[in-house]
Amino acid sequence: MARLKSVWVYHVDAGSCNGCDIEVLDVLSPYYDLERLGIKVVPNPRHADVLFITGPLTRQTRIALKKAYEAMPPKPRIVVAVGTCASSGGIFYNSYALYNTSPQRGRDRLRSGGPEMIVPIDMYIPGCPPSPEEILYGVAQLLGIKEKKMKGEYWIALPPGEEPSKENEIKFKIPDRPIPLRYWLTLREELRRVVGYYDRDAVLEDFIALVGKAFESENPREKLHDLVTGYFLREKDSRIKVAMRFLENEFWRLYDEYRSLGESIRHKYPVTAGV
Repeated sequence: MARLKSVWVYHVDAGSCNGCDIEVLDVLSPYYDLERLGIKVVPNPRHADVLFITGPLTRQTRIALKKAYEAMPPKPRIVVAVGTCASSGGIFYNSYALYNTSPQRGRDRLRSGGPEMIVPIDMYIPGCPPSPEEILYGVAQLLGIKEKKMKGEYWIALPPGEEPSKENEIKFKIPDRPIPLRYWLTLREELRRVVGYYDRDAVLEDFIALVGKAFESENPREKLHDLVTGYFLREKDSRIKVAMRFLENEFWRLYDEYRSLGESIRHKYPVTAGV
């Protein structure tokens, strides 16, 4: 990308919570004074060199975003994703309200999404929300005022059991937990609807510890129920109580579901089912 002396920016909100929008406005305030770098916000995409996008791209905003992108001049037509939601879909990546055409979308898949589903992104400024200083740093890189301090690296995760033979290869390691990784991922995603993002990891780790103790007994289902009941009586936070009961029911549902699926696959194919 050639160095730009000044750029005109058009801002599109693709369904954000307005946290990133407020930081963008803060950058335009006299305190940070983005215009001193030659940046000017314009009200029409037909005059814009750069498109600032905030938000995870909802189904209602995708058409407006596409039209705004197509209305920009062909060159340079730079797109900047401001915030974690615009970079990857953020915490809303698997919401029904988002436009996400990724075939990997699912509750136990890697997260994907964001405006990159319909427009190419040239620069990512992650953060929830990114601070004004981070936005300024990204703009400085865009203009060529500040060079990047980081370089891209490509790493390859090898299949289980294989040893690395190159510098960019790493061994694939699955965390040692009493439950399979698929269970953990699904429980973690479902738990956010009960207690949110800040408490779910701590609650889930407590539950996994109880599961480990339960499977040491002859009847793990009854033992886990007793352990959860004891945890329930000691805990004072009603949200965590509800979360532990939810995890208990959801865990056995997954256990029965994957177990029956594995048995059906083993019955049909003489191989080991990875469930």
